[in-house]
Amino acid sequence: MFIILGSDGKEYGPVTVGNVIEWIRDGRANLATKAKRDRDDEWKTLGDFTEFSSRAPEPATLPPPVTDEPETMTPVIAGDPEAASRWLRLPAALIDGVLKTLCYLPISIPLVRTIFAEAISGEQRSFSEITELTSNIVNEHLAQALPFLGGLLLIQFFLLASRGQTIGKWLLRLRIVRHDDSSAAGWYRAFLLRANLPFMIEQIPVFGFIFWVVDSTFIFRADRRCLHDHIAGTKVITA
Repeated sequence: MFIILGSDGKEYGPVTVGNVIEWIRDGRANLATKAKRDRDDEWKTLGDFTEFSSRAPEPATLPPPVTDEPETMTPVIAGDPEAASRWLRLPAALIDGVLKTLCYLPISIPLVRTIFAEAISGEQRSFSEITELTSNIVNEHLAQALPFLGGLLLIQFFLLASRGQTIGKWLLRLRIVRHDDSSAAGWYRAFLLRANLPFMIEQIPVFGFIFWVVDSTFIFRADRRCLHDHIAGTKVITA
């Protein structure tokens, strides 16, 4: 069994000799790839091991395998784009969320002001009364918020359709692409399937919240693809 060292500095394995031979045959590993036996501490190249020295010619590049599941992992071919970091995707999503929240200020400001003023005066509404108050304020001020929401929607649609980016992803240099070949996602995948379909699902009581939780936790999988990425057949890369 062997441990393979990827160009990202991570160790993958243990994997069998057959796995490594298959990667060499497919051009996804080479004789210069760093490796060691799982019981040894010394790193060598695959060419230093007799099991592989006659399997492939010496190439010029070092395309390593990059996944955490040795028996089923598919090494990345040299030139494949790098999957975006989870810690960049989070602030990108927060930026988009803050922009959306700002569009609702014409509604949220009078709502918070009314509730805060009543709280100071000692007046306390029941849950049903707060719901009715919220509904009334939304109906009264929705027209003021719609231009901001419409403007943000048009900007996000344009960026997603033309660049595979939201404002947050554009600022942090991330891009949405198709998962199978890393080509442009297009408006159908990036805007309709990836952004709007999950949003509509999240509006369903109870189920929508469960969907949002599951969708968010998918980011911690090895491929870093959220559930909405699987729905749309997309992934997020470093632009």
